[in-house]
Amino acid sequence: MKITYLAHASFLIETKTGVKILTDPYDNSVGYTVLELSPDIVLTSHKHFDHGYTGALKGDFTVLDKPQEYNVKGVKIRGIKTFHDQEAGQKRGENIVFVIEDEFSVAHLGDLGHELEKEHLEKIGKVDILLIPVGGVYTIDAKAAYNVAKAINPKIIIPMHYKTEKLKFDLGRLEEFTKLFDNVEYANSFELEIKELPEAQKVIVLSHKG
Repeated sequence: MKITYLAHASFLIETKTGVKILTDPYDNSVGYTVLELSPDIVLTSHKHFDHGYTGALKGDFTVLDKPQEYNVKGVKIRGIKTFHDQEAGQKRGENIVFVIEDEFSVAHLGDLGHELEKEHLEKIGKVDILLIPVGGVYTIDAKAAYNVAKAINPKIIIPMHYKTEKLKFDLGRLEEFTKLFDNVEYANSFELEIKELPEAQKVIVLSHKG
């Protein structure tokens, strides 16, 4: 499995059979480069401009944007309804957590705005690789993200949705999250090829491509 961090909450995940899954594509108002991509499947956690822009994408792709179970191109994906805030969606609406089942299970938390209840954790199930927002303001902040990561308990944690030099609006800094963990690896690439899982839980910080 290959995971490429494009920027913000957007990743390109390539399964063992070569299916390309794009998460939460952003538009050019965010500050990152909008890349020309040809995915097979696009996951959008919600309809905001920085998570659901498909206008620059090429080819014939399937958009998944509802909290339900899917089987697309032989890949099992389930969407779990959560919220974009701590007020059951009254402030910013709903959010979808997507879990991709391949050789490893990958959970993308989108713009999760609250800590997870037992029912959410049961629906999410076992996760090997967690893609988690950590910047606060519009999502869970570093401390809440730490609690969520510990509750899900994956082997690999990849932070997303935090302040960088390119992002045009304010979010919390990555360091507020990583300082809470002992085992943090800073990759020199935006690509991560996963052939096996580490024995101990690890946070992996990827450079962004966009």
